[in-house]
Amino acid sequence: MRSILVIDDDESYLDYLSILLSRGGYAVHALRHGRNLAEVLRTQPFHAVVTDLYMPDVDGIEVLLMIKQLAPDLPVIGVTGSSDPSNRAMAALGAYVVLSKPIDATALYAALQRVIGNGSPEESGLKHPSGEE
Repeated sequence: MRSILVIDDDESYLDYLSILLSRGGYAVHALRHGRNLAEVLRTQPFHAVVTDLYMPDVDGIEVLLMIKQLAPDLPVIGVTGSSDPSNRAMAALGAYVVLSKPIDATALYAALQRVIGNGSPEESGLKHPSGEE
């Protein structure tokens, strides 16, 4: 099963994304903020990250930069309820795509399909951060 890390400060939207992705056949790990991101990335393998852009403590751009430093091949999909120019900055910094809220399930599934495909974790090269599979 493909593992997705979801980060959103809005608890109800985090629950919505978690349920949506679970129903789509993904294993979901949910975070309400990016403060623990480094620890989570060091201890658990993920196929992709879905992160909100605007969060109070650690925003989506900071999340993206941390991921690019700690797990540079981990694809990031941004989600936002705003049409702010920061959305383009997130894409320019390496986010695969930035989707607008409310999220269209088909668009989210399609984006994940493009970045991680259908393969099992072993087929996709997913390895535990410690080097174990």
